[in-house]
Amino acid sequence: MSEKSMLAAADTLKALRDEKTELQAKLKEVQESIDTVEAELIQYMTDEECTGFDRNGSRFSLVIKEFPGAVPEEKEELYRRMREHGFDHLFTINTMTLGATVKELKANNDDVLPDWLEGVIQIYEQPNIRVAKSRK
Repeated sequence: MSEKSMLAAADTLKALRDEKTELQAKLKEVQESIDTVEAELIQYMTDEECTGFDRNGSRFSLVIKEFPGAVPEEKEELYRRMREHGFDHLFTINTMTLGATVKELKANNDDVLPDWLEGVIQIYEQPNIRVAKSRK
């Protein structure tokens, strides 16, 4: 390989990495705009008690994602209570499995956390807008 080819490859690599850096900065900027407008839309939909609507061929739905997790100071108590209710198997499985199990327990209890988990599980809710193609 000639020195000329090596230098040309180096220039190309540098240009591509610079372009990547610029695109990442632009992506960050766009994501910040998305977050701002999404928060605004969530507030409007919440104020209007609107769970969804169609607009210009897209369906906008207000969804609430739940992220249950152990109260840090109460982990040992949580484990004790979960074992007591037959959920020993969860303690070798990841947080997503715990979340799915808590979701199922709530579904089987009128969407309320069972009393025996009160104080040892905290649920973080994150509102979100789902945009999908309208069915029209």
